[in-house]
Amino acid sequence: MTKRLLITCIFSSAIIGGSFGQGVPEKKREKYTYTMYTKVYQKRLMEKPDKVKDTVLMKLGDSYYFIADYQNAVKVYEFLYDRAEEKDDFEVPVEYNFRYGQSLRAIGREKDAMEKLSAFLDESGARSVVQTTRKYELQDLGTYLKNLKDSVNLRDFSDFAPVFYKEGLIFSSDRDTGMFHRYRHSGTNKDFLDLYKLDYNEDSLMVITKLNLKGNGINARDAESTAIKVDESTATFSSDGNTMYFTASNFRNGDLVKGPDNIVRLKIYKAVLGAEGWEIADDSWYNNPNGDKSFNAEGYSFANPALSPDNSRLYFTSDMPGSKGLSDLFVVNINESGIYGRIDNLGDRVNTQFRESFPFVSAEGKLYFSSDRLGGKGRMDVYSVDLNAQGQVASVPENLGEPVNTAYDDFTFIYDSDKEYGFFASNRPRSVFSGRKTVEDASDNIYAFTAKCINPKVLTGFVRDKFTLLPLPGTTIQIIDDNNEVIASTFTDEEGAYEVTIDRTRNNFVRATREAYTTIEEYLEIEPCELRMVDFYMETSCVDYGTDLAKLLGLDPTIFFDFDKSEIRDDYKDELDIIVDAMTLYPSLRIQVNSHTDSRGSNAYNQPLSERRAKATVDYIASKGIARDRLKYAGYGETKLVNECADGVRCSAAKHQQNRRSEFLILCEEGENCCY
Repeated sequence: MTKRLLITCIFSSAIIGGSFGQGVPEKKREKYTYTMYTKVYQKRLMEKPDKVKDTVLMKLGDSYYFIADYQNAVKVYEFLYDRAEEKDDFEVPVEYNFRYGQSLRAIGREKDAMEKLSAFLDESGARSVVQTTRKYELQDLGTYLKNLKDSVNLRDFSDFAPVFYKEGLIFSSDRDTGMFHRYRHSGTNKDFLDLYKLDYNEDSLMVITKLNLKGNGINARDAESTAIKVDESTATFSSDGNTMYFTASNFRNGDLVKGPDNIVRLKIYKAVLGAEGWEIADDSWYNNPNGDKSFNAEGYSFANPALSPDNSRLYFTSDMPGSKGLSDLFVVNINESGIYGRIDNLGDRVNTQFRESFPFVSAEGKLYFSSDRLGGKGRMDVYSVDLNAQGQVASVPENLGEPVNTAYDDFTFIYDSDKEYGFFASNRPRSVFSGRKTVEDASDNIYAFTAKCINPKVLTGFVRDKFTLLPLPGTTIQIIDDNNEVIASTFTDEEGAYEVTIDRTRNNFVRATREAYTTIEEYLEIEPCELRMVDFYMETSCVDYGTDLAKLLGLDPTIFFDFDKSEIRDDYKDELDIIVDAMTLYPSLRIQVNSHTDSRGSNAYNQPLSERRAKATVDYIASKGIARDRLKYAGYGETKLVNECADGVRCSAAKHQQNRRSEFLILCEEGENCCY
C-alpha cells in the first residue's frame, strides 16, 4: 500500500469520520458561503480525498481556523502538509506554519506546535530584532568632522546633496574655487555647481577636493579649470564605487542644449572611474534597445538619481509625462549595460500635485525623499516609505519631524541604517562668526545627525469591499500575537479607516473580520523603525442572486464540452458531483444551468447545441437525486463568449474550449434570503 493510499484511508476512517463540523452553529452554516464551502468539502474529503485540490485544502483549513474550530483545522492542515511532502511542485505558504502551529497548540499538542511555529519564525524572518521610529540629534558638520582640514558650509555658498562615497562624502557646492578663469551664472553671479569630495589625505585629515569629470566634449583642462557652464549635483554611486550617476545641466559635446522654450533642463549622466579619473559615458546606457525611450527625453528634466543597494534599480526625479505634480519620483531597472524595461511612477502614496524630489534608498530598503506637500513642517520636508522586494512603495509616507524638518527647505537626506547616522541639507538660518560679529547665514548647508529609535505605537489602514471599493465601516480589526491571543482591537470608522495601538516588540498579525465577509489577515513583517499601514480588500461571503455556484466552490474553470458534443465528459463528472454535494447539503438551494458554445458553426446550429448541453448537465444532476423543480436550464449559443474568439478570429483549440462551458447560477425568489 502506498503512502498516499495509507494517508487516504487514515483520513477517511479515523480522522474525518463523523467528526468534522462539530460545534458550529447550524444557523451560521446556512448563512455564510465560507461555511458552505467548508461543509461541501468536508463531505468531499470523506468520500474522495485525493480529488480535493491543494488550494481547496488551504481554504478549508483556514475556514476552520478562523472560526476557532482547531480540532478540524489540525486535521485538514495535517493532510495538507502530508500531501506537500509527496509533491515536488507544491509548497505550503509560510503563513500556514503559523496557523497550523496555533491550531496544534490550541488542542494541546505543544511539541508539534513549537516545531511549526519555529519553522514560521525562521522562514518569515519574524525573529528579527524590532527597531522603532527614530529620534534625530543634529550636529554642525564642522563639529561632527573633528579632523577636517578644510572649511565646509561656507557662508553665502550652497553646500548640499551629500552622498556616501567609500570612507568619505561627495557633495555639491557653488563655492568659489579660487580659479582666475571661471564662469558665473549671469542672473545670480554665483559659480556653477560642482561636485566635491570630502576624503582623508595621507595625514588622516579630511580634505575637500573638486571631483573632475571629462568626456562629452569636456577635456582634461576644462575639467580642472571649471571652464564650462554646467551645473553638477546630486550623485549616486554603485556599491563598488566605480560607477556614478549624477545630475547636470543638459549638455552635449561641451555645449549646453536648450529646449524649444529656450530653457536648459537637467539630465542624468553616467560616469565610470578609470585610470585617468572619471570619464562621462555616452548616452547608449539609457538608449539601449530594451530601455524606455522616454528616459532623459528632451523638453523635460531628469535629476536626483539614487541607486538601490543592490544596484538593480535607479530612482530619480522628473516632470516627464505621467507626473502627478510639478515633479514626481520614478524608478527604472538598471544593470551594467544601462536601463531596461519601463519607467514606473512610484504612485499616489509618494507623489502629489506638488514637488517630490531628492530620493535616497538606504541599505534597509527604505526610500527617503523631500516634498513640499501640504501638512509638512515648512517648505520642503523629508519623508520616508518602505519598499517591497519589487522596489515599489509598501507603506504610508512618514514625516521625519523635528529637528530634521523645519519651516525651511530640508532635503538631500542620506542615512546609514547600520551605523545609525547620516547627513542632509537645509537652508534654515544659522549663526556664523564673521570678523568681530555674528551674522545669519541662510544658504544651503549640510548637517550631520545621529538617530535613535523609539517604538511606534500605531497601525493604520483602510478596509474596503474588494469589488465595489466602497469603505466598510464597523469592521473589526484585531491584533493577534504569536500566542494567537487578541492583544488589541478596534473598529473602522465611517470612511473604513482604522487606527490601532500595537506593540512592535512582538510578532503580530492584523486581522479584519466582518459579518457576511470572509475573514482576512496579514502578517506584520518586522523591520527597523517601521511605521505600518495595512489596507484590506474584503470579499463578501453572502451569495447574491445570479452567483455562479461553481466559482463559489472553486470550480473555475467549471465543466467543458467537446467540440460539437453535448455529452458530459467523464473528467468533469467529479466537478459536477461537487455541485450535487452542495445541493444535497442545502435543500433550499436552487440553480439555473446556463450552457454555451464556441463561435464555430452557425448561430442557428449553436443555439440548440447549447440547449442540449444545458439539459444534459441538468439530467446528470437530477440522476444523483436532486429534484428537478430545483433545476432550470437555458442555452445561449455563442452569444456570451468569455474571450476574443468570435467569428473570423483565429484562436487556439484551448481558447475555443473555454467557451464550451456550463455555469450554475443560484436562484432566489423575490424577497427571499439569498444567503446560504
